[in-house]
Amino acid sequence: MIKIMTAAERHTSQKEWVHSEYSFSFADYDDPHNAHFGALLTHNDHLLQPRGMFDPVLHHDLEIVNIVLKGTIHYEDDTGEQKLESGSVQVVSTGEGLTHREKNESDTEEARLIQMWFLPDRRNIPSASHSKRFTRDQCLNSLQPVVGGLEGEEALNIALDIVIYRSVLRTDTEIQYALAEGRRMHVYLIEGNLEICSEDEGTFDLSPGDAARIKDCEDITFRGISSTGEAEFIVIDMP
Repeated sequence: MIKIMTAAERHTSQKEWVHSEYSFSFADYDDPHNAHFGALLTHNDHLLQPRGMFDPVLHHDLEIVNIVLKGTIHYEDDTGEQKLESGSVQVVSTGEGLTHREKNESDTEEARLIQMWFLPDRRNIPSASHSKRFTRDQCLNSLQPVVGGLEGEEALNIALDIVIYRSVLRTDTEIQYALAEGRRMHVYLIEGNLEICSEDEGTFDLSPGDAARIKDCEDITFRGISSTGEAEFIVIDMP
């Protein structure tokens, strides 16, 4: 199964300081038929205006992944502060309870942040946060693991069996991916145009903001089809 969720199908939230696009039920958007996909509970694409910020919030028993696409995010929680520049990926374990906040401290520049929430594989994990910056060149024409993956890889650790990849794919470049039996995949296109092909399901074209929810497909091909520029996207392999 490959189900395409277009950008237009997302729920839009507009506040004075942030524009948000919700892929799943969140805040004032409540759709029981679109509550999660596997362990992925939340996938929000936020555009923070200069000096925009979120109110401090307490979470527990969640694994939060932040990916900064533009600008710089100032992150703070009970344990300290971090500066997350464009290209940074952060994993926040809120297991025992953690109050955190993200803000754009620039007076002139917008900041774009993708935030995802996952259910961990166990409760009461010690609260912690760690981050790492990945360059565009690292992701060019490959699936670069940024979260999860095999021991010894550059990706950040997370308390559940998932792998998150980032990719920047040039036009007419293809990447094959073998999705293991019983696994599912969430694909989100950040910019450009992307083709997803499965021998069983056919071919699907994605535009910016579109997502694909995939399961029961073994062999998947990603192909960049942008008329200009490149296709930048995120892939999540999960149970």
